[in-house]
Amino acid sequence: MNNPSRRLLRSAMSVGAAGLALLMLAPPAIVSAHQTPSTAMQAVSYMEGIDVSSWQGAPKWRHVRDAGVQFVIAKASEGRTWTDGQYARNHRLARKLGMPFSAYHFARPGKGAQDAIIEADNFVAAAQLRGRDLVPVLDLEDSGGLGVRRLRRWVKTWLQRVESRVGVKPMIYVSPNFWKNRMGDSKWFANNGFRLWVAHWSVDQPDVPAANWGGNGWTMWQYGNCGTYAGINGCVDTDRFSGSDLSALTIANNR
Repeated sequence: MNNPSRRLLRSAMSVGAAGLALLMLAPPAIVSAHQTPSTAMQAVSYMEGIDVSSWQGAPKWRHVRDAGVQFVIAKASEGRTWTDGQYARNHRLARKLGMPFSAYHFARPGKGAQDAIIEADNFVAAAQLRGRDLVPVLDLEDSGGLGVRRLRRWVKTWLQRVESRVGVKPMIYVSPNFWKNRMGDSKWFANNGFRLWVAHWSVDQPDVPAANWGGNGWTMWQYGNCGTYAGINGCVDTDRFSGSDLSALTIANNR
């Protein structure tokens, strides 16, 4: 997701968005020139979205919506105390336009006994997600120097804390390589109902870790880091929801 913290992830993945055909319920989105159609995606229904942070400044959300963006996920917080200065505005204006919306927390795992809980509480306070918002997201890109077992425990603690406070299971954003190398390709999270938002660029289909996420596949796919939409200056991450009805991801329908 667009901030300096993403550089470690981006160094492990090819830069550039996968070109894929769009089957959408809204008008087609404007995409960057290097995103060319692929017939591999034509038989399946998807919804197109973006994820943003303060690095996108102050998007003109009406223009973004009219350009074909069907959902948005915005950065709310990072680590124990940081909050995104554009988040409250993004949340308010996107909701006002009726755009499906959620928030993510960029994890900075630490070794303190309460670290995951402190980070989870920072996120809940910043995100202020409500019933018609989509389920919250843990953005997992930094291990904080923790080994596999300790990182798994940290992630479980964060997810369970947010679930206890918001009332729904969060989704996990992660690259295939990070999950395999830092999380030991764990299947526990998939088997316990946590959905996957996989980050894998420049491919026709993403590599889905944890045995195709316990046979469930991906719920969201970040397929590029440099899409272009009216209403946003410069590049923005591009995402796809596997399905045609986002109501299945709302907080209200997951309690």
